[in-house]
Amino acid sequence: MSSEARVVRKIAWHYTIPQLLIMLVLIILGWKILSPQDFWRGSVYGVVVYLVYSFGSRSIILKNHRRGIYLSKLGSYADAIDEFQLSYRFLSRHQWVDRYRCVTMLDSSAIPYREMALCNIAYSHVHLQEPAQALQYYRRALTEFPESELAKNGVLHLEAGGK
Repeated sequence: MSSEARVVRKIAWHYTIPQLLIMLVLIILGWKILSPQDFWRGSVYGVVVYLVYSFGSRSIILKNHRRGIYLSKLGSYADAIDEFQLSYRFLSRHQWVDRYRCVTMLDSSAIPYREMALCNIAYSHVHLQEPAQALQYYRRALTEFPESELAKNGVLHLEAGGK
């Protein structure tokens, strides 16, 4: 198996509608409040606020998830598992954050971050040569997210004897 982790990113295009509406509101507010005489300058203010919120909220909320991805890319899978478990626990306590990620993080991912965390834990176990634990996490992901293509493919791969 390649040491380069493959990143899967599915977009839920319907999540872009609330994001565009939020950006439009911020542009209008930037124009009306911060620069009423100059629409373009107000627009820039609105876009900057949108981007700061988007990147800032993701860097705070997904801190452990991002660290887990980073550690996986370094090949430090045991440490990555710890980070993904922390991410999963946080998002399980605050499920609304993940459910409404199009607003809370301005993220249009079609895959919930809790599902990603479970699959990334399983993926890390595969790289640690621990197929039983990997299968356990893929099955857990399928229990919580029955339509999970990542988990279905992981189970199929492991049951077929893949390493």
